[in-house]
Amino acid sequence: MWAVVIEPLSLRVTHHDFKTKEWPYEGSLKIAVLTDFHMIWPWMTADHLMRIVKETNALDPDIILLLGDYVATHPFGRQLDPFDALKPLNSLKAACGTFAVLGNHDYHPKSDWPEALDSTNVRVLKNQAEMISCNDQKMWIGGLDDLWYGENDLGGTILSMNTDDPKFMAMHNPDYFPDIPNTILASFAGHTHAGQIRFPFLGEIDAIIPSSYGARYSYGHIQEDQKGLFVSAGLGMTGLPIRFLNKPEVMVVTISKK
Repeated sequence: MWAVVIEPLSLRVTHHDFKTKEWPYEGSLKIAVLTDFHMIWPWMTADHLMRIVKETNALDPDIILLLGDYVATHPFGRQLDPFDALKPLNSLKAACGTFAVLGNHDYHPKSDWPEALDSTNVRVLKNQAEMISCNDQKMWIGGLDDLWYGENDLGGTILSMNTDDPKFMAMHNPDYFPDIPNTILASFAGHTHAGQIRFPFLGEIDAIIPSSYGARYSYGHIQEDQKGLFVSAGLGMTGLPIRFLNKPEVMVVTISKK
């Protein structure tokens, strides 16, 4: 009962402080990450999403990143109308903007979820990058199409970030990360659900993490060379509608000068 009813409808907020010499500004930047919604009744409904939106807005983020998998494709529960389900995203508030990418489940055949996301006021990035300026800070926000089912154009996206301002990359699948260059200050991903089911004393099981790298990029802050990756445990469920010892998460990353 706990893993099916209680934990999936709970919510935690996790905070990561990322201090780096590559951040050129005196002020900090707060990024909220929402990913792997997997919307389906009775778990992730529009009402529940609105509660998550309100919780996120209360954190007063500068940027909000939505990292894909808006739809649940498992056979449990009842499918939702995507245009109604995603309306709460219109209420997200971030001083510097809200940006989104698509995930592998959003490319499910005959899915209207990409079109529904486009109908919101969220900026959807498909191998695109935008220069933004706010709080007296300039930076690039890049967004990659899904690694498995989208069109992979990492190189073109990187090339479009053509100034020396700080660069961030949003993506659904963390398996992009080994190919991300050190010029990207931080990357953000979901997809893994941090294993979704975690066992006492054992944690997540490599075999159930959907990554070619096992648990290497399963969750949290990963630092390799000069580049950082933040992987969120996400909000919804796939496969079986179960979460155990792994509450749904709003991840907050605060970037500041070291």
